[in-house]
Amino acid sequence: MNSSLIRELKHVKQCLVAKEMRGQDWEERQAILEKLEEAVTYLNDCAERGMDFDD
Repeated sequence: MNSSLIRELKHVKQCLVAKEMRGQDWEERQAILEKLEEAVTYLNDCAERGMDFDD
């Protein structure tokens, strides 16, 4: 379950990174990306195995 959730989070991150944004939208996107990375790190810690977020 964790690995499929991590794959989905990576997909969401990739979609957000692909969008061109500026100003406040860009800042909000950066905050979202940071939260996604924190979620993946948390899942990795819980699973005690290292899956690289930037695969």
